[in-house]
Amino acid sequence: MLSIGLATSIVLQLTLLAAGRAEAGPNAAELGHAGSLVSGTRFPLAAKDVAAASPPIDLGLDRRQNAGDSCGPTAGNASCGADLCCSAAGLCGTGRDFCDAPACQFEYGPACDANAVPSGENTTSVPRPEFGSVLWGGGGVTQCSEPGTIAITYDDGPYIYTSELLDILNDNGVPATFFITSVNLDKGGIDNESTDWPDILLRMRDDGHQIASHTWSHQNLNDITSAQRFDQMVKNEMAFRNVLGYFPTYMRPPYNTCLRTAGCVDDLETLGYHIIKFNVDTLDYANLTPDTIQNSKDIFSNALAGGDPATSSFIVGNHDIHPQTVTNLTQFIIDEGKAQGYTFKTVGDCLGDPKGNWYRDPATGNAISAAAAAKRADSASSKNLVVARAAGTASAAAESTAAAAAAAAASASASATAESGSSGLIALGKRLGLTVSLVNVAFVLF
Repeated sequence: MLSIGLATSIVLQLTLLAAGRAEAGPNAAELGHAGSLVSGTRFPLAAKDVAAASPPIDLGLDRRQNAGDSCGPTAGNASCGADLCCSAAGLCGTGRDFCDAPACQFEYGPACDANAVPSGENTTSVPRPEFGSVLWGGGGVTQCSEPGTIAITYDDGPYIYTSELLDILNDNGVPATFFITSVNLDKGGIDNESTDWPDILLRMRDDGHQIASHTWSHQNLNDITSAQRFDQMVKNEMAFRNVLGYFPTYMRPPYNTCLRTAGCVDDLETLGYHIIKFNVDTLDYANLTPDTIQNSKDIFSNALAGGDPATSSFIVGNHDIHPQTVTNLTQFIIDEGKAQGYTFKTVGDCLGDPKGNWYRDPATGNAISAAAAAKRADSASSKNLVVARAAGTASAAAESTAAAAAAAAASASASATAESGSSGLIALGKRLGLTVSLVNVAFVLF
């Protein structure tokens, strides 16, 4: 006989999945794929198949550590408990020092920021047609195709300095390209309505900047599995979709590296991305003081000195997470570039790619219209997007409430045999749109 407690536990697992709440922490860990959307599978997947994509954990081999215990490869690949993170130092715990991406060892810490999952339907089933003339995948684009242009780019944001950077760019009439990471630096996710990030992304679009992907949590794409690379891109797509209504076709790999030998290039080609690198690295991340930022200025000046606006072009790599980059280096780059006769453009513009091609429609997989790419946040369409996001949240909450009620009713009547109880749960799973197997039901029972 199934006890009421066991039946409630099983049904709650089903209802949480049905409500789309694959959050980091206990739920994701118990599903056997903490924060993963496509673990153990090959893209693309139909959305309905994602919940069943991962095999159940073999609990006989799964050792969970407590806070303060060791974790990760140096601890025999031990994992932390469901609500804990595995720090870079290999210790289980909570808080930024343990959970911050990309340092948190997400494979061994279920609650690592990298294991969070955005709300809404995942984008794994979106078609990925190629359009336009810019290289898809490959070794990466390192310079503009139009001579005399500079594409100034910023990685890792948005962050607490990004609004000031947007003011500076606006005052100078200079467009930029932002390669966005969602959950690095303990910032809570770019689609988190309790933060400033959604409004900052909308302002980027409104001010004429290009928005591109820099992965979900800034993991080195050469050092993770193919399934994890898909997670890094797909989860970022979901977050972009939640804010903008579409997601980018341009990306920059973290640490500016994506090796074909590691499978990275092939995966990004499959996902339909232009890989954008740079031919000027200002090393701003290594020059963080008012004195040392001069080194970054010298790097840029030397690059211009070795070129000619008649034949040369530059894609310049910076980071908007560093105050000296925002308040000091950016104005220098703008002034020096203009003085040398260069024009500033976004990466897409300096490659001659129409603005609509910079983004993919999650409904069709095609390029969006140029008008949609430039639509302002105060337009009716943008207001509707904000309302739709709020309505989606309310709908998910209502669905979760209804599912919880179904769980309570099922547990109250759980007096049948284990076999009949399993059959009833499978039937419930089907009604909720899930693919449920006896193996998955049994794994919750142990």
